[in-house]
Formats: sequence, structure tokens, C-alpha cells
Amino acid sequence: MTTTMNQRHAATPRCPLRPGDPCSLCQPGASGPQDCGLVYLVMDDPELRELYVAQHTAHRAAQRGTATSLS
Repeated sequence: MTTTMNQRHAATPRCPLRPGDPCSLCQPGASGPQDCGLVYLVMDDPELRELYVAQHTAHRAAQRGTATSLS
């Protein structure tokens, strides 16, 4: 007799500071980006947040360029 179980895969949280990389829990005590001290510091500092937005925008534009060139 074989039992079929529904297997669910937990989503791997992504690091918002390193686009495309999974959260590697580089900060002690963090369980993901939601309670990472480094993410908090970057998002709380206006200058660092501006740099983050620029990096994020460039990464997304590069992804779109790669996706459209593959089509």
C-alpha cells in the first residue's frame, strides 16, 4: 500500500540587498530579511536606501534585457 503525501516546498527568502541571492542569514539571530539588522539599517538610512533603489532598478533592467534577448 502506497500513501501519497502532499509535499510543499518552503519558499527560500531572497536577500533584498543582493538581488538574485537567497538570504544566507549573514546576520546572527536573523531568520530572514524581515528581521535582518543589515536590511533594517539600509532601509532606515536615506542615502543607503537611495543607493539600494538604484541597484535594484539596475538589476531589474538587466533582467528584463536578458529576458527579452532570449526570446
